[in-house]
Amino acid sequence: MSSRAEIDAILDGLGGRGNIKDYFHCATRLRFNLYDYSLIDQEKLKSQPSVLSIVIASGQCQLIIGPAVESVYQIIKTAINDKETSHSAGCSQQHKIEKTATRKESKINLILGFISGSFLPIIGIIAAAGLLRAMTTVLGEFSYFNGNETLKIINLIANVPFHYLPVILGFSIARKLKSNELVGAAIGAALLYPEFTKLAGQTLHFAGIPIMVTDYSGTVFPIFFAMITAAFIEKYLKRGIPNSLQLMFVPLITFLIVVPLTLILLGPFGAILGDYMAKGILYVINLSGLLSGIFIGAFYSVIVMFGLHWTLTPIMYTNLVHGGDPIYAIGGMSAIAQMGIALGILIKSKDSKTRQLAGSAFFPSLISGITEPILYGLIIPNKRTIPFMFISGAVGGGIIGFYGVKLNEMIFASLLSIPTAQNILVYTVALFATLLTGALLVIIFGYESNVDVSGDKK
Repeated sequence: MSSRAEIDAILDGLGGRGNIKDYFHCATRLRFNLYDYSLIDQEKLKSQPSVLSIVIASGQCQLIIGPAVESVYQIIKTAINDKETSHSAGCSQQHKIEKTATRKESKINLILGFISGSFLPIIGIIAAAGLLRAMTTVLGEFSYFNGNETLKIINLIANVPFHYLPVILGFSIARKLKSNELVGAAIGAALLYPEFTKLAGQTLHFAGIPIMVTDYSGTVFPIFFAMITAAFIEKYLKRGIPNSLQLMFVPLITFLIVVPLTLILLGPFGAILGDYMAKGILYVINLSGLLSGIFIGAFYSVIVMFGLHWTLTPIMYTNLVHGGDPIYAIGGMSAIAQMGIALGILIKSKDSKTRQLAGSAFFPSLISGITEPILYGLIIPNKRTIPFMFISGAVGGGIIGFYGVKLNEMIFASLLSIPTAQNILVYTVALFATLLTGALLVIIFGYESNVDVSGDKK
C-alpha cells in the first residue's frame, strides 16, 4: 500500500495538484492529462516505489503501477480532493487558466486521449465478462453440464455487459466529457429499448423522416457520436437556461434532440463507419496473414509501451460483433512473448532477488494476462531482451496470422484466453511456441548487458 507521503511526492512530481486536468486508470497505469507537461519531474516520479516507469504519449503522462493501480488510484483521488493538501496544490486556478490558454494539445492527442479515456474505465467489467463467457464455453463442452440451468444463468450474466455496452459507454463517455452521466446512460438505453429493437429491419418515421430500425446492442461507434453531440448540446443549453430550470430542462431537451438524431443519422453513420474501419483492417491483414501476423506480433508491444493499444478497442469490438477479432489474437502474442522472457529469466538467473521478481511477475501474468510488471520491471531494464520480445512475438503472430485465427471474446492474452479462440488447437500451439521461444532465447543468449535487475554484475 502506498503511503500518503509517496502520493504527495507523486503529485508534486506531476507539477502539483493544480496541474492535473483529468486523471483515470486502466489495468496497470495511472493516466494524467496535465495543463503543463514541462512541470513534470520525471526523476522524482521514478524514485517512488509504486512507479515502475513513466510514459508520456497521446497527450497523457502515464505512470506504470502494475496490479496495485486501483489502490494507488484511490489514495491519489483522496489526496487530490483533500483541500488540506496545500503543498501539493502547486498551481492556482488562475495559473490553470493561463496554461490552458497558452498550451494546446494536438488534435490527434485529444482524439486518442478521448477514446482511451472513455474505454479504460469499463475494460475491467468487459474483460471479466469475457472470462466468464470463456469459462461457460469450456464447461458447456462437458456432458455433465448439458442443460444445466445454473450454467445458463451464468452465461446470461456474462452476456449483460456486452449487450448493454452502449449504456455503459454512454455513462463512461459522458464522464470523460464532463457532461451528465445519467443522460449518457439513458441515451445508450434508448438505443436498446426492447419495443424498438424488436422492430429491427423495419422502417419507422419520426416527423416524416424515415428511420431504419437497427439493433445497436454491442455497438461502439453510434454511442460515441451520440455522446459528443449530447455534450455539445448540454453545454450550449446551460449557457441559455437559468440555473433554477437546468435540473429538468437541460436533460429533457438534450434527450429529446439526441435520441431521434442518433436513430436517424448518428447511429447509422457510426455503425457504417465502424464496419468499414474494421473491414479495412481485416482486408490489410488478409492480404498476407503471415506477414501481417509477424509484423503485428513483433511490434504490438511498442504500441502497448506508449499506451496506444486501447485506441484500437472500438475496432476490436466491431470485429467481435461481426464474427471474431484477429487483431488481439495476433497482438496478444506480444504479451505471451513477455511472459516467455520472464520465464527465461526465472530459469537463467542465479540471483535470488531477480528470480523473485521474475516469478512474481510471470505466474500471475499467465492467468491475468497483465504483463506491465514484466515489461517495465524485467525487459526494459535488460534491453538485450527487447529483440527477444520482438522475435518470439513474431513467431506466435505469424502462426495465428497464417491460419487466420480469431478470438470470440475481449480477454487479455493468457492461458484463460485459449477457450475464446475459434481455432483452439492453432491458438494453443502459437501461444506455447511464443512462450518457449522467448524463454529459450533468454536461456541461450542471456538477458542483461552489464548488470542484473538487482544490480549485481553477471
